[in-house]
Amino acid sequence: MESKRTWFYRHFINSKFAVAAFNLLLGLLVIWVFTKIAWIFEPVLSFLGIVAPPFVFAGILFYLLNPVVNWLQRLKIPRVWAILIVFIGVLAILVFAIAKLVPPIEQQITNLVTNWPQLWNNFTAWLTDLNEKQTLISESDLNHIGEEITAALSAKQSALITGTLSGIQSVVGAVGNVVITVATAPIILFFMLKDGEKFPPLVINLFPVKLRTSLHQMLHEMNQKVGSYVQGQITVAIAVMIMFMLGYTIIGLRFGLVFGLIAGPLNLIPYFGSALAMVPALIVGAMTSPQMLIEVIAVFFVEWLLETQLISPLVMGSKLEMHPITIVVVLLTAGNLFGLVGVILGIPGFAVLKIVAVRMFRWYQQVSGLYEETPALADGQNQTPPPSDGAAPHPHDSAAAKTGRTGDGTSTTPPSDSPAPSAPIPSSKSASKKEHK
Repeated sequence: MESKRTWFYRHFINSKFAVAAFNLLLGLLVIWVFTKIAWIFEPVLSFLGIVAPPFVFAGILFYLLNPVVNWLQRLKIPRVWAILIVFIGVLAILVFAIAKLVPPIEQQITNLVTNWPQLWNNFTAWLTDLNEKQTLISESDLNHIGEEITAALSAKQSALITGTLSGIQSVVGAVGNVVITVATAPIILFFMLKDGEKFPPLVINLFPVKLRTSLHQMLHEMNQKVGSYVQGQITVAIAVMIMFMLGYTIIGLRFGLVFGLIAGPLNLIPYFGSALAMVPALIVGAMTSPQMLIEVIAVFFVEWLLETQLISPLVMGSKLEMHPITIVVVLLTAGNLFGLVGVILGIPGFAVLKIVAVRMFRWYQQVSGLYEETPALADGQNQTPPPSDGAAPHPHDSAAAKTGRTGDGTSTTPPSDSPAPSAPIPSSKSASKKEHK
């Protein structure tokens, strides 16, 4: 019985691998239980769906405007007055943009909607002409593909009608959420700018004392990573939007302001945003003339050169330290799970999760003891092998041979058979003189 207890204790109770595997199974069990009772959290998710957008929008504006408020505060301006000055400046920029940019953009959008049937006919005629000139795909294959697409649309016609009705309802709900967000975000932003420095200490004080230092470091790192990403991405997106609008206006591209306005938000998507923004401009340029197509490509090349060589290196001072493959995987996963919001916010969200995971892994390294080097291994790394036959002596050995002393102070001179010289014996005359004195 004692041997069985010893075997069980040695292989399960006292095994760090077994304990880690057991904790992993418990974690998976908890996740499975939460999936079975997910209906309990539906009210919480609904509440977050209403509350989260204003806070997210206010948080993005906070990262953009907080450096300006801090700069004004360093000029001996009280923080409340600095916030009010920033708010007035932002409002003046919005009024100027609405007065100068909205009328031509509205006119181009109206022309695009009005001329859409003619543009679609021109586009289909252009595709037909292009198909007649190419030899890669036969006409029968193209007709077969068209028939399959038509059959699929006909089969889902009823579903499309139902989806359209539900889509109208969702659009009405989305408009209501936008109104609530726009109305409440400035109030939240004001208090974030005013009392933002008080929030981290309040959160940290809720945790035990021994965890507060590590938690403060983690929150500071999150703030730096997310803040640098948000500031850099939005600044670059605004610069790209302005460059595209100016470039398309210079070359005289139809609906150039609209395409430039679309390019700004799409640039928030890493790697794919600029390419997606170029698609409608390339189509309109190709339908206009070959020269216009070349000019659109030239505008894109100039924009890409300025963005990659000048704007991004200056603005994106702090990187997220993520590999491009990781960014692509995060974009695909977040886009599939959360749609456009996941594509835009997936990268900073993953950066926050990465910081938390790295901190927990470091804590596990310290607690588990699985990553500590054994003393024997450490001693073996510090020991140097003895020199082989014919090898050059170590400098310390030659020095010890010259001085007769080793590094610890012991003598290296071999003992001699001859006796050590004794002190001289005084003669009898000198002894008698001393006695006489």
